[in-house]
Amino acid sequence: MADGNHTQADSGSPFTRADGEALITQGAFLRFLFAAFETAGLFDHAGPAQGQSPRDLSFAEGRRSLGFDLLQLAQSGQPAAIRAADPTAMTTMHAVIGETLNPKEKMRDRRSDELGRYGDLGPG
Repeated sequence: MADGNHTQADSGSPFTRADGEALITQGAFLRFLFAAFETAGLFDHAGPAQGQSPRDLSFAEGRRSLGFDLLQLAQSGQPAAIRAADPTAMTTMHAVIGETLNPKEKMRDRRSDELGRYGDLGPG
């Protein structure tokens, strides 16, 4: 698992901190993480595997655990000051949710489309 300065990347994993730094700036990667977190159940309200539910929730708890591992790996791409001040990776989660709700890439494309329609008017 990750702490403020060490990640799984530091323990022989092929994923490096430089990989994380490159990915954390990509809107598509942040949107992918949102989908992965949603699939893993990080936003669900189901209780933990040891809860009062009569169902066996250990499978769901394993998926949530993997989602949190992905969050910590993504956190490794944040600058050192953020990693040190935010061991729970809320900054990264905020970036993931923010990019999903307000994708910067699509906003840029929409603006250029809006400007492009006036180009059809010709010189004026």
